[in-house]
Amino acid sequence: MKTALATWKWSLGVIARSPLVLLALAAVAAAWLYGAYRWLWFPAESAGYLLVAGALWALVQFLVLAGFVAGTAGSATDAAAEGGASLGLRKTVPTGRSPWLRGLVFVAVASLVIAAVHWLFTFVNTFSLEVASVLTFRSEKPVAPETVESVLVWIENLLWVVVLGFLLNLLLALLREGWREAVRAMPRLLAGACWRLPFLTGLVSVFVFGGFACLLVTWRPQAPPGFLDYAQVLLRNGIALLLAVAAWLFWALSLARQSAAAPALPQTSAGTPGSDPEPHASDF
Repeated sequence: MKTALATWKWSLGVIARSPLVLLALAAVAAAWLYGAYRWLWFPAESAGYLLVAGALWALVQFLVLAGFVAGTAGSATDAAAEGGASLGLRKTVPTGRSPWLRGLVFVAVASLVIAAVHWLFTFVNTFSLEVASVLTFRSEKPVAPETVESVLVWIENLLWVVVLGFLLNLLLALLREGWREAVRAMPRLLAGACWRLPFLTGLVSVFVFGGFACLLVTWRPQAPPGFLDYAQVLLRNGIALLLAVAAWLFWALSLARQSAAAPALPQTSAGTPGSDPEPHASDF
């Protein structure tokens, strides 16, 4: 637990000493969310040129998301490897072809994984009535389907922390070591995401940072119509967005710090794992 507290303290210190980076990333996230919201209502079916414009709009959003993910994760990896005290704004922008390609492929694969897990959880939730009926029959006491669904939702939230933590750890390994080593490390990364520091870090990021952000978004204070009403909406959502970006940076920094502090493989004779001091060539 001391290691976890030291890692979290370092991550929070890096974020606190990088207010410009936090504000810039929050502004990019706000612009991306607004663009995605407007894209959902884009009348692409009315004309051919609008269909092309909508496709280009979606491509730009995909590129921005890939750059955001790869840039922030790469910056967190560099800060952890160097023991830096803050994040540099320039380092959050990926440079070179390799980080962009890795970010693009990762976002595409992660989107498919998240969609598949979401479909699986939705499918499981459809059986809440059957599960409640079985429990009622076995216990001879009434069990509401809503109770079963609430329990399933909490279990799914914990599983989401595992899935997202695994994907983020995979991204850090990909940016740090390349595709070959990242694929080899997938079983270890998945096992690590289920317990100890990676899992605890995910819980803190999602339920502490995310919980406060959710409370701010769903809070409805009483304000007179006009300037004060608009001001409180902007303030609440702005702080919630800052918390969401801080959660992402905290999660990435903590996992990168843990990976940087992990002991290296012992060097042995040629032909055995850990004997080659040179890094493997990445696929890109």
